[in-house]
Amino acid sequence: MNEVRMKKQIVTLLFVAALSGAAVMAATNEANTAARQIANLTLDQALEMAESLQPELAEAKAMVAAAEGRARQAGALPNPELILGAQQLPFSGDASNQKEYVAGVGQTIPLSRRLSKAREAELLDREVRARGLDVKRRDIRKRVHSAFATALYQEKAYQAQTEIQLNASKAVATTQARFEAGDALREDLARVEMELARAKVELRRAESLREQALVALASAMGDATLSVKSLAGTLDATFEIPTLESLAANLATQPESALADADIRARNARVDVAKAERIPDVRVELLYHRLEASQENTLDVGLRIPLPLFNRNQGRLSEARAEVAAAEARSRMTQNELAARLRESYLQLTAALANSRALKTEILSRAETLLKGAEARYAAGDTSLAEILPVRRDWAAVQLTYLESLRDVMQAWAEIKPLTLR
Repeated sequence: MNEVRMKKQIVTLLFVAALSGAAVMAATNEANTAARQIANLTLDQALEMAESLQPELAEAKAMVAAAEGRARQAGALPNPELILGAQQLPFSGDASNQKEYVAGVGQTIPLSRRLSKAREAELLDREVRARGLDVKRRDIRKRVHSAFATALYQEKAYQAQTEIQLNASKAVATTQARFEAGDALREDLARVEMELARAKVELRRAESLREQALVALASAMGDATLSVKSLAGTLDATFEIPTLESLAANLATQPESALADADIRARNARVDVAKAERIPDVRVELLYHRLEASQENTLDVGLRIPLPLFNRNQGRLSEARAEVAAAEARSRMTQNELAARLRESYLQLTAALANSRALKTEILSRAETLLKGAEARYAAGDTSLAEILPVRRDWAAVQLTYLESLRDVMQAWAEIKPLTLR
C-alpha cells in the first residue's frame, strides 16, 4: 500500500515539474517574441539598428580586419632554417671512418625592398577595404531610408483607407435610414453598399502592402525576423534643397570617389611589389662541420643566390600594370555614375517637391471644400447620391496621390542627402 502511494506521489511530482517547465518555456518564448517586436520606430532608430544588425556591414568590417592581418604578415622576415646533416656514412663496419656531421642555420635575406613594399601594398588594400566599408554603410543607410519612406507611406495610406471605409460605412447607415424613411431609392442603397465593399477591398490591400513594406524595412535593417508594428514620423518634412552646383562640388569627397582613389594607389603599390620581386632573395648559411676522421671542428659559410634567367617576374609585372589601368577606368566610371545619379536624383527631388507642394496648396484644400459642400447639399436633400459619389472618390484619390508625392520626395531625398555630407 505504501509502495503504491509512493508511486502516485512520484507521478504527481513529475507532472508538476513538466507543467512548470512548459510554463517557463512559454514565458521565455513570449519574452523573446516581445523583444523582437518594435513599435513607433523612427528613422533614426532604424538607421542605428541597421549599423549593428546588418550582416553586410559585419562582413565588410571583417574584411578590413583580414586586410590588417595580411599587412602585419607581409612585412615579416622569413624564418631562419635549422640545418642538420651527416656525410660519408659507411655501409659496412670495415670502411674507414670518414664521417662528417654538419649543423647550422640558414637565413633568407631579401636584397630588395620587397617586404616593405608588400606591407605598404597590404596597408593600401586595407584602406580600400575601409573605403568599401564606408560605401557599404552609405548604401545601407540609403536603402533603410528608402524602405522607411515606403513603409511610412503604406502606413499613412492604410490610415487613409481606414478613414475612407469609415466614411463609406457612415454613408451606408445614412442611406439605409433614408431608404427606410422613404427618402432614398433601393438603387441608392445598393450603390453606397457597393462603395463600402470597394473600400473594404482597398483597405485589405493597403493592410497587406503595409505589412509587406514593414517586412522589407526589417530586411533592409538586417534582420527580417524583426516585427515592426508601427512607425513614428511624418512624410511631410521640410528641408532646404542645396543647389546642384554645391552638390556636384561634393562628389570628389564621397566614399565612392575615395574608394576609387584608394584602389588606384593600391594597384600602383602592387606594381612596385612586382618590380621589387624581380631581385632575388639571398640565402646565407652558417654551418658547424665536424670531421670525425681527423677529430677537427670547422666552420662553413655558404651563400646561395638564385639566377633570374627564366623567371624575371615579367608576367606578374604586366598583370599589376593592367590592374592599374583597370582601376583608373573604374574610377572614371565611378565619377560618371555619381554625376549621372546626382542629376537624376536632383531632378526627381525637385519634381516630387513641386508636385507635393502643388497638391497641398492648390488641390487638397479645394478637394476638402468640394467634399464639404457636396456633403452639406446631399444632407439637405438638394443633390442626389449619384452626384456626391464622384466627389468622394475624387477626394479619396487626392489624399492618396498626395501621400504618394510625399513618399517620392522622401525617397529622392534619401539619394540626395548623402551628397550634402562632406
